[in-house]
Amino acid sequence: MDIRFSKMKIPKYRLVLLTVFMAALMFFLVRMRILPGTSQRNSWPKGFELVDVLMQLIRNDYLEERDPVQTAEGTYRGIVNSLDPVSSYLNSDLTARYAARGPNDTGTGLVVFKRYGSFPQVVGVVPGSPAEKEAVKVGDLVSAIEHRGSLNMSLAEVELLLAGKDEKPVAIKLLHSNDGRELTLARARLFAKDYAFAPAAPGRPAVLAVHRFTPGLAAGIRKDVLPSLKALKGPLVLDLRNASGGDLEAAKALANFFLKADAVGSFVKKGGVKVTAACPAAAELAGLPVVVWVNTGTIGPAEFAAGVLQEVRKAKVVGLATVGAVALTDRFPLGDGSSVILVSGVFSLPSGRSLWGEGLTPDAAVAVDDQTDKAYLAMTLPLLPKT
Repeated sequence: MDIRFSKMKIPKYRLVLLTVFMAALMFFLVRMRILPGTSQRNSWPKGFELVDVLMQLIRNDYLEERDPVQTAEGTYRGIVNSLDPVSSYLNSDLTARYAARGPNDTGTGLVVFKRYGSFPQVVGVVPGSPAEKEAVKVGDLVSAIEHRGSLNMSLAEVELLLAGKDEKPVAIKLLHSNDGRELTLARARLFAKDYAFAPAAPGRPAVLAVHRFTPGLAAGIRKDVLPSLKALKGPLVLDLRNASGGDLEAAKALANFFLKADAVGSFVKKGGVKVTAACPAAAELAGLPVVVWVNTGTIGPAEFAAGVLQEVRKAKVVGLATVGAVALTDRFPLGDGSSVILVSGVFSLPSGRSLWGEGLTPDAAVAVDDQTDKAYLAMTLPLLPKT
């Protein structure tokens, strides 16, 4: 099963939707007599002027009267959401949800990724979560959330709708090999802490699993885990599987435990301006051998930490290729309570390798259809130093 987006076969519904959209656009253009061969060839609207023309046509000439707010919102979504997988238009309700996010939020256990014009794809399932109990599989497509089609949603909107403040279930519709399945997923507290530490055991190295990149991650690890890590006699596995989203500064702080460097890469901003990313503090675990585990649910800050450790620390990475979503974002409030999230910089490693769009390539790949700890250990043990 190949879950890389570049290799996904285009479903029939996408072709139908594209045909309908093109037919509607042709209708609007013919109505305005702005197609080639018409008398108004020199006054064709261009760029955002065409958006204004289409809005006027819908208001004045469409069969039914439409809510202008909803029509405009659809336009805003299309403009912003089509920029890249991370940029997003959030209406006032979603903006309020975004501002209210917190470490005690509940979730379904689905880790999703989405590109514009495609359904959100399940790229990870948290072990023990409601999603795993309902046998949701990596590669499934989420075609609807709470009876709303997800095709035109942004990744941020999908994640906000799947999360919650309580255990109220969420209705979703899944597509798997062209078969649809409707189910109600419970929401639950997925993790007691942002991290979990398992000491070494016979045939297994110590494992530090990072679940979420929150601002307090490094402080929590320093207090609860760092003494045990300093006392380790053997190597450490840093498990970043299904760690999706979060805070980039937390990712820098995590990497800084293992390495000290004035430059671990740079964020390229508008106009080619480069902002250097650094891990300047003393690396308290600089001598500890470490192997990093990743999968397709390793997204954003987790990709940053894994990529920096792989290239700068020369740590080995085991697992699956990641999607490539390491970016700086800015959120801009709008006057009506809505907001937009825009990518303002994308990350490249010192070698010039981009972690935006390209993602990470593991040093040792694990089979897509066998993502068990046993499979990861089998690929990891040969990479560990002999003691």
